[in-house]
Amino acid sequence: MTAFVDIDLALRQGRFELAVAARLGPAAAILGPSGAGKPPLLEAIAGLRPARGRLAVGGEVLQNSAAGVFLPSERRRLGYVPQQGALFPHLSVRANLAFGRPGRSGPGLRGTDFDALVAGLDLEPLLERYPRHLSGGEQRRVALARALLAQPRLLLLDEPTAGLDALRARKALAGIRRVRAELGVPLLLVTHDDQEALALAAEVVLLDAGRVRAQGAARPVLLAARLREPAGERPWENVAAARVVRHRPEGGTTEVTLLGDGAAGSETVTIPYSPDLEPGAEPLLAIDAEDLLLATAPPVGLSARNAMAGRIDEILPAGTSVYVRVGPWLAHLTPAAVADLGLAAGTPVWLVAKTHSWRIVAG
Repeated sequence: MTAFVDIDLALRQGRFELAVAARLGPAAAILGPSGAGKPPLLEAIAGLRPARGRLAVGGEVLQNSAAGVFLPSERRRLGYVPQQGALFPHLSVRANLAFGRPGRSGPGLRGTDFDALVAGLDLEPLLERYPRHLSGGEQRRVALARALLAQPRLLLLDEPTAGLDALRARKALAGIRRVRAELGVPLLLVTHDDQEALALAAEVVLLDAGRVRAQGAARPVLLAARLREPAGERPWENVAAARVVRHRPEGGTTEVTLLGDGAAGSETVTIPYSPDLEPGAEPLLAIDAEDLLLATAPPVGLSARNAMAGRIDEILPAGTSVYVRVGPWLAHLTPAAVADLGLAAGTPVWLVAKTHSWRIVAG
């Protein structure tokens, strides 16, 4: 299968050397700790930082050092959105967006007008403001809209929710997911956040000290990396799409149907009351592996309101603890709990979760 983004680039910055070779599809994320080389790689792809090697996007070669090919950034038709948004400070939001409107046809936003994108990213109240009067999240939404209006062949995002509080991050991710679903714009982002990568990308590249350590489908690659970490260093976050069924304000809950296969298929669970989500809305939810309990019989007499039946697929050692996989879910247990309950692959179990253990990642 032909890759949508084909990267084979190298660069040196002082004593730091970056060398990345990766073939990626139209929804990918590059992850790694600080100093791994994520922003320099994104800037090299955008044509903003000199690098050696070859780069092709959508089958078109943008750079090939061996053949003397190097398209400047303005000819690459890549929508680059840095962390700070990089808006023109002397122009209003409306005028900033005008710089993204193309004078030519192309893929991406073909047939989508300015007003539709403004509505989709909730920018109407901001149009007459100037960047100095916008929050960080608002600036990034404007920068995203401007990049999309340029009809990019690929959208490049640098840490799209960095520095945002939980609510603003949730809204930012929801906006990105919505415009991608509606417009089908290919995406490559850099992030340090597994949850952000799972929310936006189908595959990932793990960078460390300027080198590729792993790449492939997002969930298995991130899980394998987590299992190599010291036990308990970071909890694994289960991420699942859902559809809002109804609100029960008197009980402080919102009912949702989990979307997906395995233990998640057609299960209805309760999350904290979320009146801003309309019935039919499809938020992305997360729950820590630490917050999923396992029972070997149907649970009764518990305050936890959510119980999902399933069967253990595998038990994964993780240092001095274990992860138990039931369909798409991982529960974090001690070896003692596994032994006491007699858990093994094939054992029928019930996953139990409190309402307030669920978080809305995007929606």
